[in-house]
Formats: sequence, C-alpha cells, structure tokens
Amino acid sequence: CIGVDHTKPQQSQQTTMSLPSSPVTGAFTGIQWDPMQKLRLTQPEKLLLRSGEANPIDYTLNNAEESTAYVKVVLKVLAEASGASGPSSKVSHLKGMLPDDEALQILYTDPMGVVTHYAITKLYDIIVCLKEKKMGGDVSIGATFYNEDDGNLLDEWRPLLRVLHLGGSGDAFAQRGAAYCLAHILMAGCPSQRFATNRSLKINHASVMEPLQALISWITSQLQSSASSSLSLVTPTLTALMICPEARSMFANSGGIGYLSRHLRNGTKGSKTGSGATVQQLYELCFCLWTLTYECNSSAMIRTAFVRDNAVHALVDLVSSAPREKVVRVALS
Repeated sequence: CIGVDHTKPQQSQQTTMSLPSSPVTGAFTGIQWDPMQKLRLTQPEKLLLRSGEANPIDYTLNNAEESTAYVKVVLKVLAEASGASGPSSKVSHLKGMLPDDEALQILYTDPMGVVTHYAITKLYDIIVCLKEKKMGGDVSIGATFYNEDDGNLLDEWRPLLRVLHLGGSGDAFAQRGAAYCLAHILMAGCPSQRFATNRSLKINHASVMEPLQALISWITSQLQSSASSSLSLVTPTLTALMICPEARSMFANSGGIGYLSRHLRNGTKGSKTGSGATVQQLYELCFCLWTLTYECNSSAMIRTAFVRDNAVHALVDLVSSAPREKVVRVALS
C-alpha cells in the first residue's frame, strides 16, 4: 500500500449523506410543545423551537450565538424525549413511511418517540446547513457546537451517544442519524479539520478524543455483525469519518481493517447466495479501506493490519466476483 497526499480523501468525499425520512415525518407538524411537560421546556425555549419551524434553517442559523442557542434546545429535546428507558414503544419499530393521518395518530400514542425523530431530523438539517456555509466563516459546526470561552465540546452532545446505545432492537432511524451528526460534530474539533473552521476560533481538541473513541467503538461493535441492517446503521457515518486522519487512526487501532476485510469477503460470498452487504455498502466499505491506505506510510501498525487481515486478498476476491462497476473501480484504486 502506498500512502499519498492526505488532502485527496477530503476533496473526494464532500457529498452529504441523505438521511432517509423518519416514518413519522407526517406527525412533525402536529407537535405541540406546551402540553409536553416531560420535555421541561421553558417559554423562551418553546419560542425558539417555534421560530425554527416558521423560518428557513439558514435564517435560524444566521449567527454563531443564535445557532448555538437553537442547537442546545434541540439537543435538550432529544435528551428529554429519548430518556434512559430504551427505545420508544411504537415509533422505534416502524420501518416504512406512514401516511400523515397514521403518523399523527402515533403522535398521541407515542409522543416521545415522534419527538425523538423530530429532534434527530432537525439536528441533521442543522449539520447539513452548517456544512454548506462558507468555509472558515463565523458560523460553522465548530462555532456552534464548541464553547466560545474554553473551546470545549458542548456538554449537550451526550444524548446523541445515548441514542446509539438504546437497548432492545434499538431505533434504526434515530441511531443512523445520531451517529452521522455526532461524527461531523466531533470531526470539527480535530486538529486536521482546522481548515474548515474560522482560525480565530479556539477549540480544545482534547475534548473530542474520548467521545470520538466512543463513537468508533460503537461502529466497530456494529461491524461485528454480518447483517446488512447493522451495516446500514454505520456505513454512512464511517464513510464521513474516514476523511479525518484522527478518526482513521482510531478506527484502525480498534481493529477496523479486519472488520472491513471480513465484510468484503462476506460480500463476495453474498453475491452468490443473495445475502451479505448491498452493492452500495460494498462500495462504502471499499472506500473506507482505501482511505486507510493513506496512513500506511506513517503507521507500521496499519501496514501490519493490512497484511495480517488479508485486506488486499479480500479486494481481489471482490473484484473477481464481478460486482457492479463502481465497486470494482474503488476496489482497484
């Protein structure tokens, strides 16, 4: 494996994942904040949420102070709605999109499940909007999610990690969205990503290392399963994380190259049996493995992992199994 310029993965992966709509999207317009006492919202917080619904998201995130205030309220909603009792009783089990009338009915039988999905959707919209703002501007993910005084990551981030570890069967929509949002929030605090943040902004990079390791540990725990459903939870987030050298190193140190190689081998078998990863997932797994080669020149551990885990053999077998052209292209690269 030959490492090359680190800027190439960053430039080649600027597209944003499209988060599938929540099954209860049709219920969002029916949410009334006043009766939901469990959320413990103050009157100013309710007004801020209503303002966010009435105006375009770009207007709501007009400056760093207002952006941070809105983010804190949405994260509070997520914290109070998701709680510590595990997945919601009804919403977490839904698979397909509900008609508006059925979604509104769910709002009355499982209001906290609907509100959890609402908060995840809003956070995703916030991340997408902030990513599209002018690079190095005053309003950014870094300026929004990190304290202005000490540069530490906002304490309010923690509900995102709790959503990832919901018990039972989990909540696929909430977990996929929470992981993706958390990845972008944490990457904004990594030294290698300073180019995307206003350089006058002080960020305490040490404050993101533990949360980033926790996110990667959750990803590797999902990769231990060969099920396509587990892959669908993590591949969009992992693909986003792999533009970040700090995340690449952490993932490799957590056995990531071995997990990717195993899934690619299973994908080769799956092409014959109809099981295993989808074509899009194989493409994303190959992309992640490719980005990890950028660390080969600087890390003996990663070079050893590529050999020990037969990563190249897994790619050769994948190409030999004749998957779709886009998978072959990234595998060959």
